[in-house]
Amino acid sequence: FPLKIAKRFMLGGKGSGPSRLTGWISIIGLTVGSMAMIISISILNGFESRVINKIIGFEGDIRVTNASDWKELESFTLSLKNVKNTISFQERKGLLIGRNDAQTMIELKSLNIDKISEFYDLNIKELKSSNLPQVFLGEMTARRLNLNMGDAVRLLSPIDNGSAWGLPIQVQCIVSGIFNIQVLDLDDKVAFIPKNIGQRLFLRKDGPDGLDIRLHESSDIQMVVNKIKSNFPQATIKKWSDLHKELFSAMRFERIGALFVLSLIIVVACFNLITTLILVAAQKIRQIGILQVMGCSKKSIKSIIMNQGIMIGSIGIFTGLFIGVLFIKIQNYFGLIPLPEDIYFISFLPMDLYFHDIFTILSISFGMVILSVIIAAKRATMISTLEAVYLEK
Repeated sequence: FPLKIAKRFMLGGKGSGPSRLTGWISIIGLTVGSMAMIISISILNGFESRVINKIIGFEGDIRVTNASDWKELESFTLSLKNVKNTISFQERKGLLIGRNDAQTMIELKSLNIDKISEFYDLNIKELKSSNLPQVFLGEMTARRLNLNMGDAVRLLSPIDNGSAWGLPIQVQCIVSGIFNIQVLDLDDKVAFIPKNIGQRLFLRKDGPDGLDIRLHESSDIQMVVNKIKSNFPQATIKKWSDLHKELFSAMRFERIGALFVLSLIIVVACFNLITTLILVAAQKIRQIGILQVMGCSKKSIKSIIMNQGIMIGSIGIFTGLFIGVLFIKIQNYFGLIPLPEDIYFISFLPMDLYFHDIFTILSISFGMVILSVIIAAKRATMISTLEAVYLEK
């Protein structure tokens, strides 16, 4: 019964006047608000997922450091069914000297250079074979020093003294590969060198500094971490999310901030919804009085107003969600909004939508709508039966 009367009172019915206008404004506001939230969150998810893929491609899924027996660790790790590949490395801050004695400090990462393309996803543009020692530079580093493929550079580790006069050893290498990560400043942070060159430069190091681990897709990363930790309790184990914890914390706060700001559109729409329901109650005041005289309780009157508000809110929210999801599908399929690939490492605006995001948006939107209809319904039930019957419109 309350639902049937609520449909008759919907947006004031015939001759509703201003309540119809405010009702449509609240519907449009809820539509725009829910659509804006779902599109904004999907864009943030899209960029975050691509940043994660780039970082995992550069770092690996898991990194183990401070181990005592590296051979045993690597052998045990490769025996796990979820592990796809591993690579050990040494790293040290070093000096890279290019043409015209242009210099830059960079992280030198020494590893098995033959496995670099197999393990890491570096987007190497070109690879040249040479008898000289090889070095793989990031695109930003190459631009900074005006280096191209085949150019000769000198590497040295200032911390390691290689002679009786306290001067570090210099090794001449050839630029054999230039990689392009296009996320953070990884292209200007690290240079990859062969293991034998690392042994010549890093005289104070006895063994590897760490082991990068690559897992198969859809593997349980925490389970692998727990297995390694149980067998090597002294080792320090970090997941890809731990290596860049500050970055992902900033992304999380960015998502929360976006939801908070865009939910203000829902708040404004809910103010219009309250106004609409109060106007409808005022316009239908004599009908409400007649219902009360006929035995309709105040609880039923309150249900009528609440049902009407929930119907208006549902129309706006679900319309906005439908338009938002449809737009996301179209964008992902056709790529209607392009992006400069040299800046954003993707040719079109990425959008990823997850079920928990839809649930969060629905919870925020319907929570505000329900609060609004409770306020309006409480105001409507304050009218006495006698005043409602005799009060003129």
